[in-house]
Amino acid sequence: MAYPEAMARLLAELEKLPGVGPRTAERLAHHLIQAGPEGALALARALEAVVATVKPCSTCRHLSDRDPCAICTDATRDQRRILVVEQPRDVEAMERAGWRGVYHVLHGSLRADRAEGGPSLDPLLRRIEKGDVAELILGTDPDFEGDGTALEIAELVKRSRRPDLPMSRLARGVPTGSAIEYSNPAVLAEALAERRLLARPGAAEEAS
Repeated sequence: MAYPEAMARLLAELEKLPGVGPRTAERLAHHLIQAGPEGALALARALEAVVATVKPCSTCRHLSDRDPCAICTDATRDQRRILVVEQPRDVEAMERAGWRGVYHVLHGSLRADRAEGGPSLDPLLRRIEKGDVAELILGTDPDFEGDGTALEIAELVKRSRRPDLPMSRLARGVPTGSAIEYSNPAVLAEALAERRLLARPGAAEEAS
């Protein structure tokens, strides 16, 4: 490579970012150089601050620079209704849609192949079993993995100390196969408003 060692290291680090290939890494590196020392150092300081201060909230797992986060401590929100989403990006989408309850962020979906890993449901289970939750809204992505995650959470509730906890799933105004973070705020608001109640786990067995 004709680039100096420091440039080569920068390119290698940029290529580790999601969606960044060699050409994009090269364009970003040249932009940073052209921005001058102040522009590049401002980015470096911002990255350093994020790494040092932003952590998952111990209650909802959303990213925050305080613990508990501002949403969990907001007295104007309905603290008894928890909207479960897969990623912190989904929280931002739901905020734009006008949701005024609270959240639980999984940081991923539950894989069909458990050997591949996936988020722990233990923090969510602890919140459910405290007894002050009135409704659990499953806002996972409307795709194969999101539906599987919602199903596994429903089974978790069935086995918990709150088997009668009301659960609902976002209405299918959200296109199947799409991601929450890219959905239109109006579509998300309608999906929240028209969410459907899930059958209580075990109800079918009892009825038969």
